[in-house]
This record gives sequence, structure tokens and C-alpha cells, in this order.
Amino acid sequence: MSTRSLLVGRRVMALLGIAFLCGSPVFGQENALTLDQVLEVARKRAPIVIAARARIEEARGRYQGAAVRLRNNPVVEMEAGPRTRSGDRTADLDVVFGQDFELGGRRKARIAGAEAGIDRETAFSNDVLRRLLRDVAIAFYRALAGQERIRILAMTDDVANEFLRTAERRYEAGEIPILEVNLARTSAARVRAELKTASADSVLALGDLRTLLGMRPDEPLAIRGDLRARRSYDLEQLFAQAKDRPDIRVLEAEIREAEADIRLGEGFRRPDIGFTARYQREERANVFQGGLKITIPVFSHGQELRVVGTARASRLRGELEALFRVSYTEVKAALDAYLEKLSAVEELEKNALPSVGENEMLARRSYEEGEIGLAELLLIRRETLETRLAYVDRLLDAAIAGVEVEFRSGVLR
Repeated sequence: MSTRSLLVGRRVMALLGIAFLCGSPVFGQENALTLDQVLEVARKRAPIVIAARARIEEARGRYQGAAVRLRNNPVVEMEAGPRTRSGDRTADLDVVFGQDFELGGRRKARIAGAEAGIDRETAFSNDVLRRLLRDVAIAFYRALAGQERIRILAMTDDVANEFLRTAERRYEAGEIPILEVNLARTSAARVRAELKTASADSVLALGDLRTLLGMRPDEPLAIRGDLRARRSYDLEQLFAQAKDRPDIRVLEAEIREAEADIRLGEGFRRPDIGFTARYQREERANVFQGGLKITIPVFSHGQELRVVGTARASRLRGELEALFRVSYTEVKAALDAYLEKLSAVEELEKNALPSVGENEMLARRSYEEGEIGLAELLLIRRETLETRLAYVDRLLDAAIAGVEVEFRSGVLR
């Protein structure tokens, strides 16, 4: 019976090693989404992205108002009434048409400000998308890691149940005490509990991904991918990419808006002019007149726009310069962290994973031959399981670190 249980255990351990090292397909793999497909879904239908893009249309609406040729509408005034003198009654009429014109390039300044507003909202929308894609990618990898944990624990559960059945048969045959059966039953229960917990965590991870994608609860969602995939980055290319980050573009557009306000304020230093055309009919006489109106900017001449715009532009330039410096630091730190986390993965791959399966099989053989006790066997099996789960955690850490590199450098968009 010992030989039979040992052979069964070897077959189970071999299956566990193959499933873990080669990777298993997710449920419904033919319809499962890769990371790139999930990101594309986020770009098209995520509610937060749709809302951000709607703000671009609002900015385009403001541009329509700024681009109007004449800011002031023409004015028509009309007066009419009877005139009576010595029993003679006539009708008087006074009609005035007036149109005011802005000077000082104010229309161009408003158009420049509106265009900068469109650029700002476009960049803001892109930054919202960039941040969403980071969250989506992280949620994707967490869900993928959850599936890996479930696979490992499911295979471990099979091994634990097989060992429990073996222990029960040996107890019935009088080969081992009831204590060893109880220990085997406790170990199997722990693995089952961890499997249920991992299943719950996987459901939550997929739920978070659904929420970010704006999916309904009844929509099917399955994912597939490989946590072990490696990505390589060039620091100089990342620095060059970071210069075009959407949050930097937002600040640049806001600076242009502030500069447009300054130019608009300068335009108010120039007077407005207005032209009028008047027709009068008085005592049966027709009178035509033309008029000129000049608004002298004595008290209000755009001083608020100039002062506020200058202060805002100065503040934004300082923020932009600081963001440039910070972005380089962020990219360098993210890349260094990614490389360190890859090193942690490689350490386990080189010095831990190759021996975990063999150690468990050797421990089981030693137990079958009476060389070690059950407590020592269970301790080795627990260490093996924790090593495998730790490997998944390190893979997840490295994948998330890679997402951070692409987020901070602006590659995600």
C-alpha cells in the first residue's frame, strides 16, 4: 500500500509541476481577453473616459463663442410721436442704427484662449485615460494572479486529499495512529479554506475590472495572459516619452490660456469704437446723420485680466518645471523598482522553484519509508505551497511595477 500511495503521489506531483511551470488556460480561453484587448475595451467604453471626452465638446462650444466676428450685436433704436403746432399735426420719427467694434486684438486673444482650452481638455481627457489604463492593467494582473493561485491551490488540494485518503487506509490497516489521520485532515482543510479564499479574491478582482470597464454584472468576462512575460525598457527612450505626458500637456495648455488672458487684458487698454447711422423725420423734413462713439478706457482697462493672468502663468510655469524634474525622477525610480522586482522573480526561478517539487516527492518517500514523521512532511509541503504562492506574488509585483514604468513615462495612453 505504501508503494501504491507513493506512485499516486508522484503522478499528482508531476501534474502539479507541469500545470504550474507551463501555465494553464483560463476558463473559456477561446473567448478570454488579453491585456491589450482589455485596455482597448477601456478606451472605448469606460464611463470616466467618456465623461472626460465630453468636456472636449464643451470647450469646442466655448470656441464658437470666441470666434464670433463681432462680440456686440447691432443696436436699433427708434422713437416716434406726433408733433402739434397751431392746429397742424405731423408725425416725427427718429431711427438710430449702431454697431460697436472691439480693438486691441481682443478677438484673437479670446480665440487663442479657447483653442488652449480645447487643448487643455484634450490633454486632461488623455490623462484620465492614462490613469484609468494603469488601474485597468493592475486589476487585470491581480485577476490573472488570482487565477494562478486558484490553480496552484486546486492541485495542492488534490494532493492533500489523496494523502488524507492514504492516511485513512493506513490507519484502518493499523499502520499509523489516529493522530496522523487528524493531522492529514487538518492540513487538507487548511488547503480547502485557502482555495475558497483565493476564489473569493479572484471574484473581487474580476469585479474591480468590470467596474473600471463599465461592464454590467451579467456581461461575461474572462481573461488570459502570462504573468511571467518580461518587458525591457530603455531609460533614455522613457525620458523622451515622459516629455509628452498628458499631465504635462495640461499645464502647457493652461499656460497658453493664461497668456491669452494677458493679451486680452492688454487689448482692453485700447478704446472701443462704435458707428451709428441716424434717420430723422421732423416737421416733414428728412435728416440723415452718421455718428462715431469712442469708449475711453480710463477706469476699467483690463487690469484684473493682466494681473491674474500674469500670476497664473508664473505659477503654472513653476509647476511645469517642477513636473518635468519630478517626471524624470519618477521614471528612473519606477524602472529601478521594476528591475529589482524582476530580480526577486529570477531568484525564486533559479534557486527555489526547480527543487520544490523534488523536495516534496523526496519528503513523501521518506515518510512512506519511515525516515521522517508526519509533522516534518506537512511542514515541507507547507513550505512548498508557500514558495509557489510567493512566486505568483513576486510575478504580480513585477507586472505591476512594469505598469508603473509605462504609466510614469507616458507609454500608457
